[in-house]
Amino acid sequence: MMLRMLTVALCSLVWLTSPACAQPEPTEKSNDEPATEADVPKTPEEEARKEDVDILSQERRRATVITPLAAVRAFPVSLNVALRGGVQWIVNPPRARDDVFGFGAADVVVTARPTPQITLLVDVEGLIGQGPDQALDTLSRVNADADRLEGRDRKLKLREAWVRVQSSDGTIRFNVGKLDVTHYFDRNFFAEDETRQFLNGALTGNPMLREPPNSAAAAIRVSQGDWRYALGVHAPDEITGSMSGLPFFVGELGHRDIFPLSGHYRWWARFGSVPERRSDVTWGTGWSFDQLVTANTGAFFRAGLSRSEGEHVTSYAWSTGLQHSPDWLGRPKDLAGAGYTFQRESPGRERAAEVYYNISLAQCCQLITNVEWIFSGPDQKTGRRRHDIVVPGIRALILY
Repeated sequence: MMLRMLTVALCSLVWLTSPACAQPEPTEKSNDEPATEADVPKTPEEEARKEDVDILSQERRRATVITPLAAVRAFPVSLNVALRGGVQWIVNPPRARDDVFGFGAADVVVTARPTPQITLLVDVEGLIGQGPDQALDTLSRVNADADRLEGRDRKLKLREAWVRVQSSDGTIRFNVGKLDVTHYFDRNFFAEDETRQFLNGALTGNPMLREPPNSAAAAIRVSQGDWRYALGVHAPDEITGSMSGLPFFVGELGHRDIFPLSGHYRWWARFGSVPERRSDVTWGTGWSFDQLVTANTGAFFRAGLSRSEGEHVTSYAWSTGLQHSPDWLGRPKDLAGAGYTFQRESPGRERAAEVYYNISLAQCCQLITNVEWIFSGPDQKTGRRRHDIVVPGIRALILY
């Protein structure tokens, strides 16, 4: 009973934090504000721009132009930095004492556009702090950002480095280089950003996608009217890792704006080698929907299933939730979200939920509070089941 009362209190704190920082109502919304309606691109050109923005978690500032020498053509270059850090703690840990976990990350992204049709991008990321999953080892992963450490305490890596060539109207876009699969497939504008939205990995992406580490890859996307087509091929491991087995193949078919308000509806399918057993084949398929239900409220839904040779269980997962921009509180730049996820894997079933509130302190600064609740799920280290694990957290984001 005390646990449920504490959880209700924490959730109330998350949802009620913002009124203390009253925010004047702007006379006109800017396109780069994190308002719910602005999260949904409406043209191929906007989609191409949003792909660049999402490298820094949908908050990249405007590009700057380096002043050229005399008689030298201008060369548009943008340098963007994102700093984020926070803390999570387990309210009722297995060892009966509160465990606290700090984490942090820094992204430096350089983008160059020698011509309107060619874009070059390099993204270097530094990470520190493994997060609560070093103790919980959940299926859904309670910190998708820290999970990229892959068991290390800290890591500096080249996250992405690619060249994109696109048609003059942006309807055809081809990327080649070191790519992140989730930037091009299984997109969902209301649940894909661990920096300013959900932290739980099963809410920011589809666990059944089973994407490989960022590595050598190529992806092509075509926009034709309201239809979207995409195809990608990715190396099965890091560039310095093993390249045995099949590559990771993935394709996606999408449509937008079925209803009066904007929305996107995607179906993807993939196949490749099982990472731990390269001679075995794995396949999966899934859906991702995001839909505005009002001008400042969006709903999302994901579902997927996966099957691998050598395993007797067909894995599946689904998630759903809402994102809201609270104009009625006089804070149109803030974001609030709530989501629920269910996951079935070989170790067992897991049910989890998360709520968050993103407070916009300034154009470059945000403070996000969140609470995750693992209703039930397996402990992958001990094989036992856990119930009612509550993980609150707070994180800050600075962009420039």
